[in-house]
Amino acid sequence: MNFIGRMRSLRPATAHASLARLTALGVLALALLAPATAAAAKETDLAPNRPAPKPQLILIHGGSFLFHDPFFRPLTRPWALEAGFVPHYINYPLNDLPGAVAAARLEARKLRELVGINRVYVYGASAGGTLAAILAGEGDVAAAVAKAPVSDLETWEWPLGRYGANYYENIAAGPATRIRLSPVNRAEGRPLLVIQGREDDIVPPTMNEEFAAKFGRVHLWLVPGGHTTERVRPWILEGAMRWLAQIAARYAQSPGEAQSLP
Repeated sequence: MNFIGRMRSLRPATAHASLARLTALGVLALALLAPATAAAAKETDLAPNRPAPKPQLILIHGGSFLFHDPFFRPLTRPWALEAGFVPHYINYPLNDLPGAVAAARLEARKLRELVGINRVYVYGASAGGTLAAILAGEGDVAAAVAKAPVSDLETWEWPLGRYGANYYENIAAGPATRIRLSPVNRAEGRPLLVIQGREDDIVPPTMNEEFAAKFGRVHLWLVPGGHTTERVRPWILEGAMRWLAQIAARYAQSPGEAQSLP
């Protein structure tokens, strides 16, 4: 006799007692399964309906490592938000090149620990572009854009005529420090887009042409205008943010591509 037949042959009281026992056993089984299910979800970090963190964007102003740039934030913030980034502006120490590098590294590390490297990006202009290039070179971010970076601090002569022969002493950058921190002397671990104005008389275009020619992951975008060309050509900032957003989208779709992007 099968299970259903046996249940039908039982007297009502006996059948009710059997059903009660089966119900109690079912409740007990569910109670025993619940902690295991919760533990499995915790171990695999399952979070139904929880959206992934948005990509984070570090934004670093220029100013020859001596000054703040009051135009930087209002110029870049709308484009960063439009591209889907959460912006993070850092005020690095002035008159201190090694301190500025340390501040940029610290911000990148904090964000990596919060959301993972594939969601951390950086855009910097001029001196800030140099810091962005350093972060990309060290692999501290997923990708970077550097607008008119000083990629070779050892040969950059413009500030000597503008600020005086002791300029490098004033930013705590002796000859050895300039060689060590020059992006052109460092391997580029992550994709970097360098935006360079063709008529730039502060950072010579040839400097970044040589930088891009040296590394396969450094992409050069020559644009019209001089050192602050993005202030009158907003499409440059739009293009910079779009380039970063496209890489962020690829990482979001295929996290395993992190090491294979150009």
